[in-house]
Amino acid sequence: MTRESASKTESFDVVIAGAGIGALTLACYLAPLGFRVLILDKRPSLAPVHRGELVQPLGLKILEELSLIDELLVAPHTRYQSFDFLDARGRLLMRSHYDRGDSSFPFALAIEPHQMDQILARSLSSHPNILLRFGSELTGLSVDAQGVEVTARQENGESTRILARVLVGDDGRHSRVRELSGLGQDNGRIAPYRDSYLGGSLLLPEGDDISPALRDTTGRYFLGPRSIFFFFSVSDRRRFFLLLLPDSDREKFFREGTGPLLARLDTLVPGFSKTACAQGYDDPDRYHPLPVWKVDLNRWVRDGVVLMGDAAHAMNPHVAQGRNQAMEDGRVLAPILAKALLSGARVTREDLLGYESLRRPVVRALHRLADEMTLVWNSGNPLIVAAREASFRGIGRIPSLEAKIVTTIGGESIRPLTPLDKLRALAGGLFHSSPPGNSS
Repeated sequence: MTRESASKTESFDVVIAGAGIGALTLACYLAPLGFRVLILDKRPSLAPVHRGELVQPLGLKILEELSLIDELLVAPHTRYQSFDFLDARGRLLMRSHYDRGDSSFPFALAIEPHQMDQILARSLSSHPNILLRFGSELTGLSVDAQGVEVTARQENGESTRILARVLVGDDGRHSRVRELSGLGQDNGRIAPYRDSYLGGSLLLPEGDDISPALRDTTGRYFLGPRSIFFFFSVSDRRRFFLLLLPDSDREKFFREGTGPLLARLDTLVPGFSKTACAQGYDDPDRYHPLPVWKVDLNRWVRDGVVLMGDAAHAMNPHVAQGRNQAMEDGRVLAPILAKALLSGARVTREDLLGYESLRRPVVRALHRLADEMTLVWNSGNPLIVAAREASFRGIGRIPSLEAKIVTTIGGESIRPLTPLDKLRALAGGLFHSSPPGNSS
């Protein structure tokens, strides 16, 4: 090998494509074990994106294991012990309380994702065996009996040849690792949902001229016929919102401009329109598109390659588990990967199957739940809407059902409602007009 070619070849135990939360979590678990890990990410940095994410009890438990929970709690965030579900007129249907579930933490945190990602990245910077390289995109992949060979292109156009014992793909729902490794071919379902979302972020102005509804940090889901408006706080001054985009048809959604939309949202959160217009949301282009994809693979691993996070199981945000389940991927994969790396030079599919068999049933249960929620929550059918609202009221009246809901959303144990549970919820809501105990 010439001096020139040798300078462009590197060797690591593990290469991870994508610096997602799953990759950072995996690296945090591997870091003290001494394996040489390279994380490649095509972004220039972990820059702010002004998007809100929920860290559920599952994610908080993992951060506690990594001794990072205290650092997270001093970063800008909002703690949620409950969330409100309301109808299209703003009437409370149910208040779900985390302390009624079976989770390690009786609350969730809402945070801008870069705040959390940077905490994990700073933790990794103290380990010389972990290298996080931004501005580097995976362009080639081959696997043979010796291991994995990866080609990565830097921002300056230079390509680097990287040898590894295993490649981990945490590079999103359009995963390049999945494509190049063949794990995306005839391997389950990879497709967008019919509906998507529009997102936005408001920075509340300083001073007293802010409506009480905007100051209020309550997490609010407003569910109407073919409409969803999720409004919550991620810090003292930052508010994040999501809007259902029916049929992913942006042109139809803004056919009459933003006026009718802002007027409707202002009836639900008084003061919203004034602040939103001041920050450019009177322009339809200001609303950020958030496509929703379902990635449900039959195989997550092959010789030398393993997928995690959205690359393996992108899911609908209705279950509020994307970030948290990616973190759980990292926690489960770390000891399995460490054992494989210690037992031989080559990491095989058989070495990695334990990870797939542990994680796939959990995310498949969440996929089923998300599909069911999409059918009901996104509906404009009057009968389904009426049954949905009655069921919310019923869940609020029956503690055992509420416990199942918040435990599942917490992420540590998936306990979806049974058909009998759903009938009890519907009956409870139909025979009682308001859920006692949820109005305060």
